[in-house]
Amino acid sequence: MDLTLVTRRATDHIIIIEASGRLVSGDEATQLRDLVKRLTSEGERFFVLNVAGISYMDSSGLGLLLSIYATVRGRGGDVKLVNVGDRVKDLLKMTKLSEVFQIFESENRALAASGGAQ
Repeated sequence: MDLTLVTRRATDHIIIIEASGRLVSGDEATQLRDLVKRLTSEGERFFVLNVAGISYMDSSGLGLLLSIYATVRGRGGDVKLVNVGDRVKDLLKMTKLSEVFQIFESENRALAASGGAQ
């Protein structure tokens, strides 16, 4: 299954991106990086990435998440992960990236931690 992205605004300053499919190397995965780069260049700084629909992630997908994190943090923003499945969570723990990303069980909790609960 190709990567599908849905973007919505939670508040004036937080963008939620829902990703589903496979987060692997290729054109589909670079769509996510390009979307975040475009949004940060437009002034957006705070993102909640809902990965509930990610069925598979490889090392390229991890690298992509790190690239997004570096881009956003470099512009003074933040990225929070939401609804991380067991496989992806295990991968993040194994690579110690679970210590880099803030991981939340729900969008509402991530938004509350960002100061943007609805």
